Amino acid sequence: MNWLKHDIEWKGERIWLLLPLLILFAACTNSSEITTADIERVVGPDETIDFFTVVSTIGETQEWLMTADHVKRFNAERRWVAYNVFMETLNEDDKDFYRSDSVFVSDITNIMTGMGNVEILTPRGLLRTDLLHWNRMNDRIHAPNDVYMTRDNHEFWGSDLHTNSGLDFVDLRSVSGQGQLVIDNGQL
Repeated sequence: MNWLKHDIEWKGERIWLLLPLLILFAACTNSSEITTADIERVVGPDETIDFFTVVSTIGETQEWLMTADHVKRFNAERRWVAYNVFMETLNEDDKDFYRSDSVFVSDITNIMTGMGNVEILTPRGLLRTDLLHWNRMNDRIHAPNDVYMTRDNHEFWGSDLHTNSGLDFVDLRSVSGQGQLVIDNGQL
């Protein structure tokens, strides 16, 4: 019977040796990018705000207004997520509108990621997609998935869109559309 007890103890020791390795492998991921959802699962938000309104200004001039139904801020990561977001520029001559189901914002990179029913409406046209990355530092927009767009009374469908917030230029892959194609200095 003594040999049976020794064998059971040895199997228990092997399990304790494997446990740290299992924890290490479980903690590893293929991506080094930590999302706001990952942070929320671990630490939770530092602040939650219901009905959020921000007015952005440059000097005395009001630039844009943003409202959201709910906001979660993660101060240490300088990130926040907003739900049911609506933005509008406050320039009466050239009004732009933006809406999406949710927006993830990094204050470090100044990139806004809109997810779910993203729409941008400008005097130049309309853009609809389900995912959009907007680098506010250089005013460049990238929509990697399928997009629907109207611009100057023409309709376009495609994917992998690159443009700016005013829809002043369009770089679109897998394009289909309807309307008259006009090329001005190499741009649609």
